[in-house]
Amino acid sequence: MSLDLLLMIFYVCLIGAMIGSFSGLVPGIHVNTLAAIILAFNGTLESLVSNIVPDHYAPIMLACMVVSAAVVHSATDFVPSIFFGVPDPENTLNIMPGHRMLLEGHGMVAIRCAAIGSIVGAFTSIALSVPMYHLLSNGLGHYLDSLTIGILVSVLALMVFKERRGRRILGLALICTSGALGCITMSMELPFTNIFGMEPESMFPMLSGLFGIPALLISSPSGNVPPQEDEEKIPISPIAGLKGTLTGSIIGWYPGVTSSCGASVAGSVFGDEDQRGYISMISSIGTSATMFTFIALAVSGKERSGIMTVINEMLHGVSITPMSETFTAIMIAMAIASILAYVIMIKSGQIMCRMIEYVDVSKLNIAVLILMIVLTIAFTGYWGLVLLLACTLLGLVPVVFDTNRMHMTGCLIVPVLLFKLGLM
Repeated sequence: MSLDLLLMIFYVCLIGAMIGSFSGLVPGIHVNTLAAIILAFNGTLESLVSNIVPDHYAPIMLACMVVSAAVVHSATDFVPSIFFGVPDPENTLNIMPGHRMLLEGHGMVAIRCAAIGSIVGAFTSIALSVPMYHLLSNGLGHYLDSLTIGILVSVLALMVFKERRGRRILGLALICTSGALGCITMSMELPFTNIFGMEPESMFPMLSGLFGIPALLISSPSGNVPPQEDEEKIPISPIAGLKGTLTGSIIGWYPGVTSSCGASVAGSVFGDEDQRGYISMISSIGTSATMFTFIALAVSGKERSGIMTVINEMLHGVSITPMSETFTAIMIAMAIASILAYVIMIKSGQIMCRMIEYVDVSKLNIAVLILMIVLTIAFTGYWGLVLLLACTLLGLVPVVFDTNRMHMTGCLIVPVLLFKLGLM
């Protein structure tokens, strides 16, 4: 691979990092949305890139840009999740580890733990990419496929049985109800519209309602957090990140299984981590799962995430075996993006930690809430607003009844399970 091509990969990774930073740091924006916009202008972008590199390299460069955006988004979206929707400190059961550390004055430590987990997950995944490709293409992939139904059922069962006694029936009901909403959303039975003339982003109101808005609604009315310390530059060892990589390498093969579900499974296998370990592990799972969904695409040709659907469209007919230039370029892009993501996480976290002492967080939460409503109308129309309201009401149930919010991931797992069973 020539030096000119390596420089081009670096430049498109910078562009992708800017896209991923925007989608990751702005609450409510998903990288799939921006990737879909990129795909809509794919022809125009290919023509522009073809003026700089040979024609057959243009789709590879665009794929590298999208991969960079996905990796950076996967890492940086942890930053706003810490600073927005901070609950009242007395609401101890449903408070997330990142929020708890922020309220203890260790928000920057939490971000450093996540950044370390992400970069450990990224480079370990890259190191394992070729061996994993050969294992998956020589029988392991078919074996994992045969386990899909069992794995999904096991994940759902684990979520129920990890719930406290007396709350398990409610947990099961939440999984089923969120799963029903997921089926309605993914079947596109509602007449969604998109003011930009693109395919409606039906997942946006569902995920915002189940996870995003409830966190904003239960946030502390005081709007104040303590000053944040940043004395520990390396607050955690890479061990939790390595555990996350192993978990991410598996869940990257199974659509619908989120990082939080993966962390729950990893906790059952490796033992539960403390706050720092959990944050590092879940960040590693998210980043490594992004890596391994590409390996899954290379092996099976199946898209197991929205980002991989876009990349597959861009690379249509292009070889992505480990010996190909495409595979090498994507791995280089992932390495560059993971380094950029680490730097962006630390810098943006430091800025947010300084700002949070002087800004009324409750007003920020209101602004984010308004943004989510506006984006819902823009991406899905008024029927999307109806879905957003229904999902928000369901998303508040775990808060009111002190159950695990992870049950809401049934909105993704149940539709995939029903599809695998031939019922959708």
